[in-house]
Amino acid sequence: MNRFSRASQPDRGNPGSQLSPGARRQIDSLLAAQPETAPLLALLTAVLEEAQGGQWETIAADTLLRPERSPGTPLLAGAVISLDERRLDAWARRVLDLAGGTSPEAVSLVTAARAPRLDARALVQAALNTDSNGLASIATTLDVAPDALAVAADLVAMPLMQALRRRFGPAVDAQWSEGWCPVCGDWPLLAELRGLDRARRLRCGRCGGDWAQSGIRCLYCDAIGAAHRAALVSEGNNESRKVETCSQCRGYLKSVSTLRAWPGDEVCLADLATVDLDIVALERDFARPEPRRLDVGARVLG
Repeated sequence: MNRFSRASQPDRGNPGSQLSPGARRQIDSLLAAQPETAPLLALLTAVLEEAQGGQWETIAADTLLRPERSPGTPLLAGAVISLDERRLDAWARRVLDLAGGTSPEAVSLVTAARAPRLDARALVQAALNTDSNGLASIATTLDVAPDALAVAADLVAMPLMQALRRRFGPAVDAQWSEGWCPVCGDWPLLAELRGLDRARRLRCGRCGGDWAQSGIRCLYCDAIGAAHRAALVSEGNNESRKVETCSQCRGYLKSVSTLRAWPGDEVCLADLATVDLDIVALERDFARPEPRRLDVGARVLG
């Protein structure tokens, strides 16, 4: 995320929607510390402002969940979501256009934003389900790089996913302790060590999900015990910022101390602010796992 084609300021194109004060402070701080991230922050600002829009709350209120789910099944598995296709199409094209300016590899997304064959409904459905085959097929149709499209698709879907989490998050089982998000089924982006008691909470970057998991086992491969679990700690941080690692699957998760829970719109910003920890992990041959597909897919209707 450190290679960008041009500098820009955060997009103010949705003045009716406001970021939380915490998110605004995060963005201003990141711009000051990492000016090269300006194109990405412009994109994230547009997405997070859009996520405050009331139309997504209306869509979430009309979403139908499966009445019964087996243990370990996220809330959105099998959900039926109805969208205004014209509004969704305009939003998807805006995101693709902004995403095209974030790196040389993503420039083709600008052309995709203007392509008549763009199917925004299919794009969002593939993103919700982390359907790599579906995203690859759409990328082929639009003649864009699959990896760049997958990132952009997640951002197109993020306002919807944030609204679905706000709507259905209270229905999450309080005893949920799986490694994946109880709302959307994705892997966590970071772990919070929250409050004075440093309670460990996993946070989803896509929907803002928030759940507990003890950390005595690897959330990716279920390896248990000190023989497999370790931490990479930055000098001078007193373990306030660290990387949790697993020697069995070579996966990692960033862990950050915080006095309060991050609002859903701040999780992706906290991830960007801790990119130095990603570099530490990658240099030691640890990696995030492949995205986790939602087995019983959500359906998006026009």
